Amino acid sequence: MKTLQIMCCAGVLLMGTARADVVTTADGSRLVGKVVRLHDGRLVLETSIAGTIELDALQITGMEIEGNVNLEFESGDRLVGTVGITPKENASMIKTAIGEIEVDTDKVTSIWPQGEESPEVIMVRKQAEDARAAYEKEMDERIAALTPKWSAALEAGILATEGNTDRLEARGRFDLKRKTDEDLLHFYLAADFGEQFDVRTENEYRGGIRYDLDVTERLSWFARTELEFDEFEDLDLRVTAATGLGYWLIKEEGHELKPRAGLGYRHESFDDGNSRDDAIIELGFDYRLDIATWAQFTHTTTWNPAWDDFADYRLFLDTAMLVPLKDERFSLKFGIRNEYNSRPVQGNDRLDNTYYANLVFKFLDS
Repeated sequence: MKTLQIMCCAGVLLMGTARADVVTTADGSRLVGKVVRLHDGRLVLETSIAGTIELDALQITGMEIEGNVNLEFESGDRLVGTVGITPKENASMIKTAIGEIEVDTDKVTSIWPQGEESPEVIMVRKQAEDARAAYEKEMDERIAALTPKWSAALEAGILATEGNTDRLEARGRFDLKRKTDEDLLHFYLAADFGEQFDVRTENEYRGGIRYDLDVTERLSWFARTELEFDEFEDLDLRVTAATGLGYWLIKEEGHELKPRAGLGYRHESFDDGNSRDDAIIELGFDYRLDIATWAQFTHTTTWNPAWDDFADYRLFLDTAMLVPLKDERFSLKFGIRNEYNSRPVQGNDRLDNTYYANLVFKFLDS
């Protein structure tokens, strides 16, 4: 029925108190109850027998509402009264305070309960409220994304034997990270120590800071500085500083791959008083894969050739598997660290491999 199609797009009907509204459908059914609303082509009717039912407005041929409602016409004029729409008629009888008025239902644009706001006002308010809610949600997400999340972890591993072989190996590492959705600031300190028959066999200390900033969704910028002391490389101090760009080839939840390239500077001073300074190239990549809830695989490769001599380079690789324990603050870390120096101090090997199994304790995770 054309009349009800217009109404259904126009507004909401009044639910009066102690009233009986009657709805007639195309198959001749006559439903009695309270009209809750007529909107978007659906009429909701509360009945005492069947409860709340929903009808297709196209199947409704007649309707009588006892309570007063507002009717608005195409001209902008309004009437207030009760509505009676009967089958096979294209007109409505409106009972008003000045008597009954017959109106052309094709001209009716809106119907809503007396004393309430028009459907247009309600729609505009809802749109404004939805827009405000969406804006507030977006702002909350942005604030959450920019709010730093701190994490700190301490890892340590030790191997000791006594008897035919007196041996002690110990290593430790401390990591502190400050992370948002856009950047990462990472501090670390690490040490390796070993002795056999009371003779020192390993004594190395490292520390550094690295900053990563996402420039776009895929492109990032990084800067890092690292300091190192190694007694058995005859190294008093090695300082490496580099900056450059990274690109996320894979950036998914639990799976990341980011190659990086840049330029840097390396200073080395040795026990014999000699030192050297080189401009270097920084090439490498960082990879992480969460295999399951019980394992995480990580790998880092960094290659630093001298700017003027590619045969003079240092290559660093660190491959590890992290296995969380029942207490989520603790995990086991198994890995291998490879350090290759193409031109070591005379008497030292080019390749230095370190195998480790550490206990990791995460004591800060905001």
